[in-house]
Amino acid sequence: MRLTVRCRALLAVATSAVLLSACGGGASQVCVDSREPYMSAQDNPVLKAPEGLSEPNRAGALQIPPVGAQPSGAAAGGCLDEAPSYFRSSGVMARTPEEVVASWAQAWAAREADGVLALYSSTFTAPTEAGSSRNWLQQRQEQVATGPVPAAQLSDLSVEPDGNDRRIVSFVQTFGANALRKELTLVREAGSWRIAAETVADVR
Repeated sequence: MRLTVRCRALLAVATSAVLLSACGGGASQVCVDSREPYMSAQDNPVLKAPEGLSEPNRAGALQIPPVGAQPSGAAAGGCLDEAPSYFRSSGVMARTPEEVVASWAQAWAAREADGVLALYSSTFTAPTEAGSSRNWLQQRQEQVATGPVPAAQLSDLSVEPDGNDRRIVSFVQTFGANALRKELTLVREAGSWRIAAETVADVR
């Protein structure tokens, strides 16, 4: 099945119509921006596979959701304006400790406060001098949202096992001219790794 640019545009419009229906759309609610580039797409010649090569099967390339389906990430009664946050997504496959810590750092750099907090364990224990874990996490949320922005990439990262379901991750996190040596204790929780403790080991 060959899909021209015009055909893809029509399918995109059809998908938008389905989403409009799913969002409870009506005359007072517009879910499609007429300024979107695909609304004025023009037809192009069909691409042909080089001689001797078979054309790929594109039959399953586009999946149109059923009428009435609520799009993932859409607010109740509203339309999906942007893709769901990568940092708040919960994959079926467990990510490695390195991937979880990298996501934590990238979410912080992107000021994704909810995404950062989502990576902490339900059993998180704040440092003794910091008070309750709940207050500590609230302060971390404010710090991510309004405080200095760290680099998205961590350096000198290492992972040490601490039993079957615990890992100690050490790394350097940079805030402008300042660098902090940190340790995160990760525990296996709900099929993935979550932060159960966080300490600052050194300030550079």
